[in-house]
Amino acid sequence: MSKLSSKEIGYIAIFSALGTVLVLLTMFPIGPNIYLDLSHVGTSLSAILLGPIAGGITGLIVAIPPFTRIGNILMLPLKALTGITIGILSKKTRPFVAVFVGYLPEGFLTYLTLSVLKIPYGLPWPIVSSILIKAFTEIIIIGILMEAIMRNKGVKQFLQSKVGFLYL
Repeated sequence: MSKLSSKEIGYIAIFSALGTVLVLLTMFPIGPNIYLDLSHVGTSLSAILLGPIAGGITGLIVAIPPFTRIGNILMLPLKALTGITIGILSKKTRPFVAVFVGYLPEGFLTYLTLSVLKIPYGLPWPIVSSILIKAFTEIIIIGILMEAIMRNKGVKQFLQSKVGFLYL
């Protein structure tokens, strides 16, 4: 494992801040125990642009506000796993596919923790299914956004000039 440069750490902080701000701006209840969460915008950008290590660290950081709101400690490693998976897949696939498929492990493990292990509250199936539908809807939107950002040559050139290195 290579060490992170100070520049990479700076960009991880920026993408973590973006994800955290999006969580704080959008984390309002849309149903019983169901909250909108766009934190994976920062995670996805970090993973696609900087790689799986940066994506995992960003995912871990942006999971802190939802964890403090909802109380499920497993959110921290699950969101980190999503960042790592998106980072690995982004080198081999299109951004939309990397984001969607990268979320599948977190989605499956979210199902297991909420439905099988009953962590944290022992929620009934209708609420668990609503949470999963909401989560996959968010991921589809984030995947479309990442596809649009990465396909835009102007944005890509700007990012390459500012970041100076890209995982892509």
